[in-house]
Amino acid sequence: MQPGILCVSRKLKRFWRDRSGVTVILFGIVLIPLMAFAGAAVDYGRGYSVRSQMQSAVDAAALATASAYAQGYDDPVKFGQKAFEANFDSNTAGVTATPNITVANGGVTVAANATLSTTLMGILGIKTMDVGAQSQVLLPTVAKGEIVLVLDYSSSMNSKGKYQAMRDAATDLVNALSLEGKNKDVKFGLVPFARHVYASMDSGFIVNEPPGGTWTNCTGDRKWPYNTQDATPVAGDDNTKWGLEATKKKKKKNNPYKDCGNYTTRSLVVSPLSDDHQGTLDQLADMYPYSGTHIALGLEFGWHVISPNAPWSEGVAYGDDETAKVIVLLTDGRQTVSGYGPGGSKSTSKAEKNLEDTCEAIKANDVIGDCRFRPL
Repeated sequence: MQPGILCVSRKLKRFWRDRSGVTVILFGIVLIPLMAFAGAAVDYGRGYSVRSQMQSAVDAAALATASAYAQGYDDPVKFGQKAFEANFDSNTAGVTATPNITVANGGVTVAANATLSTTLMGILGIKTMDVGAQSQVLLPTVAKGEIVLVLDYSSSMNSKGKYQAMRDAATDLVNALSLEGKNKDVKFGLVPFARHVYASMDSGFIVNEPPGGTWTNCTGDRKWPYNTQDATPVAGDDNTKWGLEATKKKKKKNNPYKDCGNYTTRSLVVSPLSDDHQGTLDQLADMYPYSGTHIALGLEFGWHVISPNAPWSEGVAYGDDETAKVIVLLTDGRQTVSGYGPGGSKSTSKAEKNLEDTCEAIKANDVIGDCRFRPL
């Protein structure tokens, strides 16, 4: 073989055995799907993050719409839209989305969708990715409420800012549940109590008073067991009526109710259930403490205010499916006034037992409450 031909042959053999170029070609072919898969992980992770934020936003929108609808607002969808905007940050998500809110068939449905631009998935021809979320909630079936605030305005509440804190808490509650006075489906009653409770009622429910008129004064409790019930006083039975203490003391020319004017000057007067929310707030602002503490008496009158039975009749019947009945009692927790117990006897321990028994009886009539009393 000639030398020139031998040299070319050797070079061809070395070229055939050299596979480094194949590796480069193969790597170039494999690199494209690898980049696409890596891009898919990034794009799907971003899509999951956006969807999570969107889901939280539609959930909030559904709840806000249902709440506004239940409270009787003219445009409940507007509240849902605001809730969505507050929970979906388009700057963080990198995309905008508008909720579609519908109220129908006893429920609220909120759906939202967005189109995300992909990054490396575009190599595979996938330029965009759709992301969506949906939420459904049922409309509340109970939109009405009767709430009686039984508030301790005895002298002990004057210390350490107690009555001011109680007043502020009650005010916040009225504002929140009445939606700043707009919700007329919720009614409030006030029962401020100290040693006595000051109220107006039919005179026939008071000892030695003729029926048919209006009696306005302060009073202690009735005889046991009527002081743990919401039964209407019975004509001819003084044990079922109020005003017993005043009747006895008058014979001794020492009427314990002679200072009842101190209740009115402090606005410590029972207010029946009403949707006059501003009136409730005004009275809360005017009330300040006086005299001793008869917690059981306060709860007794709170029950009568929310009860459908006379002497007040603003409360709906027990078991009304559309109305929640609630009594809120706030006190510093120390009973200082005696209450009637069995046999006509009186003591503070009997008053405390009356408080427990009354609370349990109230709950048995589907009035919402918690009988575990906690001092302020």
